[in-house]
Amino acid sequence: MNKKLDILILYVLLIFLIGIMNLYSASCNFSGNYIIRQVVWFFISLLVATGVSFIGIRRILSLGLVFYIISLLLLIVVLVLPAEGATHRWIKFGFLNIQPSQIMKFALPVFLVSVFYYSNFETTSSFMMPLFFTLFGVVLIAKEPDLGGSLMLIPSVITFFILKKAVFRKALPWIIAALMIVPVVYLNLKPYQKSRILTFMNPELDPLGSGYTLMQSKIAVGSGNIVGKGWLNGAQGQLRFLPEAHTDFVFPVFAEEWGFLGVVVLLGLYLLMLKRMYNIASRKKDGASGMLLNLFLVTISVQIIVNIGMTIGIFPIVGLPLPFFSYGGSDLIVTVVMMALFLRDE
Repeated sequence: MNKKLDILILYVLLIFLIGIMNLYSASCNFSGNYIIRQVVWFFISLLVATGVSFIGIRRILSLGLVFYIISLLLLIVVLVLPAEGATHRWIKFGFLNIQPSQIMKFALPVFLVSVFYYSNFETTSSFMMPLFFTLFGVVLIAKEPDLGGSLMLIPSVITFFILKKAVFRKALPWIIAALMIVPVVYLNLKPYQKSRILTFMNPELDPLGSGYTLMQSKIAVGSGNIVGKGWLNGAQGQLRFLPEAHTDFVFPVFAEEWGFLGVVVLLGLYLLMLKRMYNIASRKKDGASGMLLNLFLVTISVQIIVNIGMTIGIFPIVGLPLPFFSYGGSDLIVTVVMMALFLRDE
């Protein structure tokens, strides 16, 4: 590991530690020991990431098809298992819950680069296979249902085509076909997913239903003002007005307690982390390795933007965690593993 890369570790640790402090505030009135469980997940993440780091990017790429097949099998398994509530999202291994959609978020970029890196996307037919394999994962995840997880696969394939300098006019038939099935996809969404899409621009349409979470989120962010209300003093989080305050909506809890200045610090750390990741990916001598790291960079960037954006009403609520900040083991493991590959010298 190159010592010059240690600054990336510092950014990640700072964000994670701030996230732990915020998670305590968001969950201190809940049962479940979320802090302890998140710390346990973090150490598991470090163990997995250490193993992946020893394997290296090139060997990871050589196993791209294997990762993809395993991810698909896990997605199929989770769909046939009994649902918890209305969703099929997790596979239980003892006291651990694994979310296969998060694994696919890692597996798809690896698969695309390993299998299609030397392909030239200059004909309509050349786009078919990457799009098919991506769509297969999107459909399986959407069936859970997990709209946010399914949408997170799309930036990977788009970025892959951009980096490959694909001739996008040749993909026009596929783009038209995708647009034509959008109404079909919408009609097959769950009622709560449709409501989220319809009310994100005007949550007052259903203030006690689908618009409630977004309204409480906006209240939390806005009430933080410049310096915030102070740690453990946020009304929305402490009085449990804000649903999912420890997972998808941790950002409003932080914004209410630490205000605009705290948000600037947090976003600054994220930007420094992403900039460091970009610099590392840009100087990789092996083109395939650099491309894979860029796909990871885009995936994490989009997840940060969408999570924060949905909490302030810029995007519909799709259920995405904030990297290193939200409670959740599978997302933490996958994101830490991605970071481990950025720290490889090869």
